[in-house]
Amino acid sequence: MSGTFAQSVQPLFDGKEFEGKRLERIDFDPPTQPMSPAELRELLPLRVGQPLRAADIRHALQLLYDTGHYSDVSIEGTPVGSKPVQDKPDKPDEAAGVAVRISTQFALFVSGVSIVGLASPPNRNSLLNAAKLELGAPFQAKFMEQSVANMQDRMRANGLYRAKLAYQLAPSPETGEMSIRFQLAPGPRTHFAGATFVGKLFESKLAESKSALRVQAPSPLKPARSTTPESLLRATRWRRGFGPILFPGWREVTENRVQDGLNRIRNVFLSENRLQSRVALLELNYTPSSNTITPSIELDAGPVTEVRTTGAKVSRSKLRQLIPIYEERAVEPGLLTEGDRNLVDYFQSKGYFEVAVSHTQTQSSGSQGSQDDRQIIEYNILRNARHKLVAIEITGNHFFDTETLRERISLRENQTLRYRYGRYSPKLRDQDRDLIRDLYRSNGFRAVKVTASTMDNYQGRVDELGVRFEIEEGQPWFISGLQIDGPAPAEVEYLRRRMQSSVGQTFSDSNLAADRDMALSYYFDNGYPNATFDWLQEADGEANRVNLRYTIKPGERQYVRNIFVRGLETTRPQVVQSRLGLKAGDPISQAQIAATQQKLYDSGIFSRVQTALQNPLGQEAYKNVLLQMDEANRYAFNLGFGAELGQIGGGVNTLDAPAGTTGFSPRVSAGISRLNFWGLGHTVNLQGRVSNFQQRAVLSYVVPQLADDPNLSLTYSTLFDSSHDVRTFAARRWEGSIQLARRLSRASTLQARVSYRKVTVGSLIINQGLLPLLSQPDRVGLFALSYIQDRRDNSVDTHRGIYNTIDAGISLPQFGSASSFTRVLLRNSTYHPIGREWVLARTLQFGYQQRLAGLTQIPLAERFFAGGASSQRGFPDNQAGPRDVDSGFPLGGSAMLLHSTELRFPLIGDNIGGVFFHDMGNVYSSIRNVSFRPGQRFVNGARDLQDFDYMVHSVGFGIRYRTPIGPVRVDLSYSPDSPRFHGLKGTIEQLYTNQGTPTDQRISTFQFHFSLGQTF
Repeated sequence: MSGTFAQSVQPLFDGKEFEGKRLERIDFDPPTQPMSPAELRELLPLRVGQPLRAADIRHALQLLYDTGHYSDVSIEGTPVGSKPVQDKPDKPDEAAGVAVRISTQFALFVSGVSIVGLASPPNRNSLLNAAKLELGAPFQAKFMEQSVANMQDRMRANGLYRAKLAYQLAPSPETGEMSIRFQLAPGPRTHFAGATFVGKLFESKLAESKSALRVQAPSPLKPARSTTPESLLRATRWRRGFGPILFPGWREVTENRVQDGLNRIRNVFLSENRLQSRVALLELNYTPSSNTITPSIELDAGPVTEVRTTGAKVSRSKLRQLIPIYEERAVEPGLLTEGDRNLVDYFQSKGYFEVAVSHTQTQSSGSQGSQDDRQIIEYNILRNARHKLVAIEITGNHFFDTETLRERISLRENQTLRYRYGRYSPKLRDQDRDLIRDLYRSNGFRAVKVTASTMDNYQGRVDELGVRFEIEEGQPWFISGLQIDGPAPAEVEYLRRRMQSSVGQTFSDSNLAADRDMALSYYFDNGYPNATFDWLQEADGEANRVNLRYTIKPGERQYVRNIFVRGLETTRPQVVQSRLGLKAGDPISQAQIAATQQKLYDSGIFSRVQTALQNPLGQEAYKNVLLQMDEANRYAFNLGFGAELGQIGGGVNTLDAPAGTTGFSPRVSAGISRLNFWGLGHTVNLQGRVSNFQQRAVLSYVVPQLADDPNLSLTYSTLFDSSHDVRTFAARRWEGSIQLARRLSRASTLQARVSYRKVTVGSLIINQGLLPLLSQPDRVGLFALSYIQDRRDNSVDTHRGIYNTIDAGISLPQFGSASSFTRVLLRNSTYHPIGREWVLARTLQFGYQQRLAGLTQIPLAERFFAGGASSQRGFPDNQAGPRDVDSGFPLGGSAMLLHSTELRFPLIGDNIGGVFFHDMGNVYSSIRNVSFRPGQRFVNGARDLQDFDYMVHSVGFGIRYRTPIGPVRVDLSYSPDSPRFHGLKGTIEQLYTNQGTPTDQRISTFQFHFSLGQTF
C-alpha cells in the first residue's frame, strides 16, 4: 500500500523544490478528519514554522496510512508569500514559504450487518457467520460477492434454491462506518422427492440395472428388511407420516433434516452391528421444474462386527458404553485399545484391581456379493482376585496435615454402601501422587519427592489393599528480593500489594503464573492491549533463596474515542446507555466491555450482543467501540407439567379424613411474556397454573432498572388465586401489589411493598355458626418490608453459607384493611461442611401475628399454616397447628416456630445421597401459647384432644438423587407425638345438624414426602 501512496503523491509533490522552505500552513481535504486536529498535530512530523523536508513528507504518509483510517492519501505543496525576482520572473523568491495540502480518502469499517426477510432455517446467526463480515474490520467491496455466495450456499443447504439475495451499503464517512443490509426473498422451500442409493450394499442390483438405484415412495406399512432401499428411505423420515404410517407427500428440505436422515440410516446399520458402514451424501440433485431435491447417497454396509467377552460377563448395553467403536462407528486399533482401558477401569471399580484385559480381532468372509462378512472382536478378561481398598496412608508430610491431603485425592477406602470395594486403580493412584507433588511445588517445595505404593494383603488380611504415599518435602524456597521494572512508581506499589510473590514468601511457579495474569489483566483493563510480562530468577547467596525480577512493558495506551450503538429498532437508546461501562475518553478496558455485554444480555431483550473495536489494527491512541445488537423476540412462551403426591386426597364434602389421604394431583402451568415493553426494557408477564387444588393467574409488570439504577427495580402485579390446599376451606383471592426492591450488595436485598387483597372463604368444612368471624370475607391492605441475605454457595444444593430473611408488615384501615394486625416472619438457615462431602444444615422459622383492631380474630386466610415437605415433615401439607373442635380440620394460628436439622451425606456412588433429619415445631394459637412441651397435656389422667399448642418432633431418613435441575428427594418421617384430635364421620350437612358420628383421630405417625430440591 505504501507504493500506491508513492504513485499518488510523486507527480504532485516530491518535496525537492521545497526542501528547507518554511512550512506556513497545513490544510486537510476534506477539512473534517476521523482524527481530531490535536491528534493529527501530535501524529505528523510536519511543524508549521519549521523547515520542510522530503523525509518528513514520506514519514507523514506512512504514519497516516498506519492509523488505518485512510484508503488513499496524497500531498500537494504550493508556495505562499513569494515575490518574483526582477531578473528571474519565473523563479520564486528563495525566502518564500510553503503551504501543504493533504487530501485523504477515508477507510470504512464494517458496522451493523442486518438481514431482512429471514426464513429460518438458516437462522440469522448462521447467515451472518457465513457472510464473514467481522464487526469493526476494514470494509472492502470486493469481498461482498464472496459473502453473498456463502450466504446463498447456506440457503441452498436448507432448501431455499429460489431465494434471491440483495444488499444495500450505507456508508458513514464521518464515523468510518459501513452498514450492510441484506434483503432476502426466500421463496418456497424445496421438498424431498425420494433418494438415490449407490454403493456396495446394492451392487448385485446395480449390476443388473447398470445404474444407481432410485427409490421414490416406499409402500405404506409394508414390512421389509432393514437394508432394503425402501426401508432405508423410510428410516430417513423424509416422507410425511406419523410413526409407521405414511402420508402423501414429502417433507421440506432443511440441512438438519438431511443430516438427521443420514444419521438414521447409519443407526440402521449400527443396529445390525455394522460399525464400519459408510453413509455419505454425494450431492443434492435439484429439479427446478418441481422445486424438489433428490439426495444421492453412497452406501457401504461393511461387515458385521461382533464384540464378545471371555472370562467375565459384561452386558451388551455396558459394552456399548465402554467400547468406543460403537460411538465412533469405526473399528480402529486405537479405539480397541481404549476399550481395553475402559474395561479395566470398569472392573477395577468393582474391586478387581488386578484385572487384565486384552483383545483379538478375526475376520470371516461370506459368499461373493453377500452381506455376510463378519469380524469378531473378543475381549479376554482376567479378573483375578477381588480386593478392597481399606487404608490410605500418608507419611512424611509436615507442611500440610493429613486431612488436607486426603481431601484432595480421589482414592477412597471401602464404604458399606457408597464404595463397596473402595475406589482404586493404579492410574488414579498415580494421578493422586502427581496432585500431591504439584500441591507442594505450588507452595514453594521445588525439590519435593512423592512416591506411591500399593500394599497387598494389608496387615495380613487377604485380598485387602492399602496405598501409601511417602513424601520427602525437602526445604521450601523463599524469595529474598523482588524487583519490578517498567511501570511508574505508583503502579509498582499497587502491583506489589496484589502479587502472590513477595519478599519472605515461598517461591513457586504457580505464584509466578498468578502474578503474570494479574499484571497483564490490570494493564489490559486499563487500556494497554500490548502489555508484556517477563520474569528472571537469580540465585541468592543463601541456599534455597532466589531474587526475582519482573519486567513489565505496558506499551501504548488506547482510549475510547466514541461508542457507537447499532441495531436498535424497538429499544430506546437510553436503555443501552444506562448499561454502558465505558464513556468517551476512558481507557479501553476489555473487562468493562465484557461487563457491558453481560449487562445487555442480562436485560433479556437482546438475542445477540457483539462488541468490537473499530479499526483494530490501526496505530492510533483513540478507537471507536462498536456495539451491534440483535433484539430478541418480543414474546416468550412457557409450558410446564408437574404433579403433587402426598396426603392431599380425601373428598371435599366428607369429614372422614381431616388430615387427608394419599392423593395425586397433576399440575399444568403456562405463561406468556411481552419483553421490552415500550422499548424500555420492561416486561409484562402473565403466568397461570391449574391443578386439582389450585387455579392461579398472575399478571405482572416489571421495571428492572428504575431511574437507570441497576440495583433498583419496581414490580406491579395482580393476582387471582382459587385454592383448596388447606383442606379446611377453599379461598378465592384477588390481590394487587407494588414492590420496590433495592439490591444493597451482592448478597443483600431490601424490598418494600404495598398490597391490597380481598379473600373470600368458600367450601368451609367447619361449622360456620361456631366460627363466624373466621369465615368472613377478608380485605387486607398491607405495607411490608423484607430483607434478604443470601450467602449460599449454591441455592439449589447448598454446601456452605447462610440464608436469612426478615419480612415485617402492618395492616391498617388507612390501607383499606377491614382488620388491623402486624405480621413478622423470620428465617435463618446455616450450612456447615463436615469434611469433604458431608453437610450439616439447619433452619429456624419464626412467625408472629398480632391483632390491633377491627375483627376480634384474624381471618382464616391470613393465618399461619405449616406442615409438609418444606416445613414440618411430621405433618401432611398445611396440617400443623390448632384444629376445629368438632370436625378436626386445621384452623391455622397466629404464631409459628419451626426448626429443622439435616445431616446430608453421600450414599451410593456420586449421584445418590442420603439425609438424616429432625424437625421440631408447630403452629400455635397465639404467641403466648408457644411451648416446647413435647406432647399433648393430660387432664385428670386423660389426654387433652383439644391441646395443639406443643412442640411436635419428627425424625426421618431421606434419599436425594442428583439431577441437572436439582436433587429429587424422597423423605420418610416418624413423629411419635403426632396430634390426636376429635373428629366426625359424616358429611358437612351432618355437621351442621349434629348428626355426624364423633370419632377420635390422629395424624399418622409416618409421613411420606416426594418433591424436587432440598428442603431448605
